[in-house]
Amino acid sequence: MKMLREELVIREIIGPGRGDTVALCCAVEITEQLLFEEKKYSYMSDIRVTRDIYTIAARRLGRTIKSTARQIQRTSERCWYSMDNALRLRYIGKTCFPEGAPSTRDMIFYLAFYCYCHEPYYQVLRKEVGR
Repeated sequence: MKMLREELVIREIIGPGRGDTVALCCAVEITEQLLFEEKKYSYMSDIRVTRDIYTIAARRLGRTIKSTARQIQRTSERCWYSMDNALRLRYIGKTCFPEGAPSTRDMIFYLAFYCYCHEPYYQVLRKEVGR
């Protein structure tokens, strides 16, 4: 069985065998498609997580939107709390988050940027601003 790059990244963060990662993997893959492949949205703020991500993920997984959203949120939180500063720098691009854990939405975007661009979110932003 071939593992998707999204699952590889999430498993590198939380470790093997720690919960169901399928819903978050699906959400990250959908976000990559919306942002980079379909280019359906110009701005991240245009993407509505429930409508554009959770609904599609639930349909693909054959689950309800509510259970899919809960699973994505749980796995997103597990990712955050499994990361030390080195992993946060590697996957997100910064270590200091004075406001605490990022939202599930933010974590989905961070992982989507890393999986698609092979660089952390904040590093990609710095490059784009420098253009």
